[in-house]
Amino acid sequence: MLHETNYRYIVSVMSLRKLMTVLTLLLSAFLVLGFVAESNASTIPNPVKQNAEHAHENSWSENLRDRNWQAYLSPEVKQILTLEDPNPANHNPHTSLHDSGVTPMVNTETGVALWGNCRTINISTLIDSSLVEKEEMFNVVDGVTEVVSAYTGLTMSHKSNYTSTRIDSSNLQIPETGSILIIWVPKDSESLSSQQLGTTKVWHTVENDGTPTITRAQILLSEKIFEEYDSGVVGRGDNIETAVMHEMTHAMGIGHSTHENSFMHTELTNNTFATIADIASLVFAGSRSC
Repeated sequence: MLHETNYRYIVSVMSLRKLMTVLTLLLSAFLVLGFVAESNASTIPNPVKQNAEHAHENSWSENLRDRNWQAYLSPEVKQILTLEDPNPANHNPHTSLHDSGVTPMVNTETGVALWGNCRTINISTLIDSSLVEKEEMFNVVDGVTEVVSAYTGLTMSHKSNYTSTRIDSSNLQIPETGSILIIWVPKDSESLSSQQLGTTKVWHTVENDGTPTITRAQILLSEKIFEEYDSGVVGRGDNIETAVMHEMTHAMGIGHSTHENSFMHTELTNNTFATIADIASLVFAGSRSC
């Protein structure tokens, strides 16, 4: 449980989240993860878990609607995505991401599942009525949403307040099309295993031209995140904000990283940070035109 001083710090950080975003964008390493997160990807109604059984999904395949870049491409990001070569024929960000250890949530022969960047993604927060730190939980999601939007270039709209209700773990609410639903659950919720602090499920559809497109996502977050971590700036330590950032990055269509220091690795180390490949993958996640 956070002390009152930490509560005030969260409010302060969120009220200055625009400044946080600018400062964070200037950092080459900005994210840290301190928990194991199980992530799922599915087309309704059958979820497909991201695990060894689906190892073929760990490659990035190209779609003709990729590379409609919406976010700033720094020289470092251009280099990791092999975009610095003056000959476009030599540009191969998909192979580069794969070689850097970044994986997609869902991969098909006609591309990876990503959000189209011509529509607004609606973010809503649902919090179990038994939880105490509702305002803090909402504020963290609000700040992380802004950072993810800045890195991907995707337009994301977070509702101005949360919904408080008793969460039924046996019948979790399904997000609406075009939205991401964040659900905070009690630490003893049957929705998560005892080892999990968060999990993400992504739905996608295959369009007429074969393009796999994310249509909705659901993120479950345990109140244990607030028990095991303190507040901090997004990505600069094993903190609450970074834990939420990890799951939100899954909702963008990005899977785990094989780089042991990456914030998208399954486990935290003392040297965890956002690799340039992690940042490049977020930039790439916003490159899918509609």
